[in-house]
Amino acid sequence: MDKKYDFTIENFTRIINSDSVPAHDRNGLDLEFGNAEITIKKPYIDTEGQTMGNSIFIWQDNGLCISIRIEAGFLFTFYRETEKESFKTLEAASPDVIKEFAWQTWTGIVNYIDDADAGGITFHDFQKQFGIYAIPYDLERLFKFEKEYGGGIYADGFCLNLIDNTGLETYSEEESFLNSFIEFATATAGGSTYAIWVINENLEKCPVVVFGDEGGIHLVAKNTADLVRLLSYDVEISVDWKSAYFYKDEEQDDQSEHREAFWAWSKANLGLEPIQTDEEAAVIIKEANDQFADSLYDFLIKYNIDVEEGFEALREHRSFEAFEKNFRGKEIPQELISLYAFQENHANYSQYFLLRGYDLSVLKTWNQSDTFISAVIPFARATSFGALYALWDEGVGKETKDMPVIVLDEENGIDIVAENVLQLLRLLTYDIEPVLDGECIRLSNDRDSYALSNNMDAYVTWLSDNFKIAPVEEPFEEIIDPAQEKFSDAFWYWEKETTDKA
Repeated sequence: MDKKYDFTIENFTRIINSDSVPAHDRNGLDLEFGNAEITIKKPYIDTEGQTMGNSIFIWQDNGLCISIRIEAGFLFTFYRETEKESFKTLEAASPDVIKEFAWQTWTGIVNYIDDADAGGITFHDFQKQFGIYAIPYDLERLFKFEKEYGGGIYADGFCLNLIDNTGLETYSEEESFLNSFIEFATATAGGSTYAIWVINENLEKCPVVVFGDEGGIHLVAKNTADLVRLLSYDVEISVDWKSAYFYKDEEQDDQSEHREAFWAWSKANLGLEPIQTDEEAAVIIKEANDQFADSLYDFLIKYNIDVEEGFEALREHRSFEAFEKNFRGKEIPQELISLYAFQENHANYSQYFLLRGYDLSVLKTWNQSDTFISAVIPFARATSFGALYALWDEGVGKETKDMPVIVLDEENGIDIVAENVLQLLRLLTYDIEPVLDGECIRLSNDRDSYALSNNMDAYVTWLSDNFKIAPVEEPFEEIIDPAQEKFSDAFWYWEKETTDKA
């Protein structure tokens, strides 16, 4: 262990005397590490001539308080577990949980002061802009690499950074929009930025977008690991309203000073091979767009952001002809035909739901069996991250409108969600994203954090006028649970059988 973490008078004094701790502000330096609040104060003389400060106070939200200070040339550490208790000396016989918390917080303070004194951004401040979310592992490791080698000199134009909402607010000032992105790095010398689009509480599963300094919002990578691989190409991303791409001139022989070190680091730490061509970079961007562009398009529409450029490729699979092909000659439920007409004039009417066309090859993600593919009819996007709704043809002669509805989630599998199309349409009034969590469905929509769909009121009215159906109030009790009780076992056995045949 580095001696800088030793709990000694010398190291304590180094912390207190850091230039990062205000010399003329008796309130000291305030920090937050998780659920702990820290105040560090230089020594000062109060109005009665008493020496004060020269201390570190740590408060945890459960009432635990730790006091570290120098008095009469000795270093003392005291703690109390609740506000009602008296302070005790922290020593070897103290509770392990108290000692562990004190040590973790002390090392965090040492790291913060070292980063601050070295100049640039501190990990604490970088971490803070991620709010309640954990920093993706690859960005945390990349931060340490950048601290050693410096930003902007291992990948052209790229530098981890602290970024406020000024740029985002030029698109929308709505809090739900601003909370949906975490900007974390500059992408170009001109001021374009990279941001995580927060569509999952695990940021490692969220896509990365680029905001152009002169306009344009585009998907760049499916996750931060793919972005790190793009950085290995060592060329600044090109961004305009229409597209974002990487292009390296054949005669371009400049390379960042520490590119080779970055290549070695990314391979050793993340198992990533460097990108060598424009085409390799384009594949990563295409994969991100294939999975997320459809959802991003509708997300931006929700905030009245111009999407006339950059999303031209989406229109083909949104056509009625593409939607019709899903059914392979089977009768399209009249409910869905009517909904498609409604959809044409009411973009964004239920959280990320969209009737659209699918290439049947998408089903091979879940099951390679021809028997499976022939009995599953995909017809709508279900979530922002690419899950989809489909009908399950049990092979018992049901009309399509009476077939059970399943949701297919690339990460977690498949489950029953509604007994039939009409029940699904009612479920949509809850304005949800269905997410398979392990072996069960949960509803991901947090109505306190995300904007409701723009045309939900119009959709509720349409559903009532056309089918005399009222909005759902208890989605599990009224729709999901009855459907699973009726079909889940049979679907599970059928799916297993088709998997065995694949």
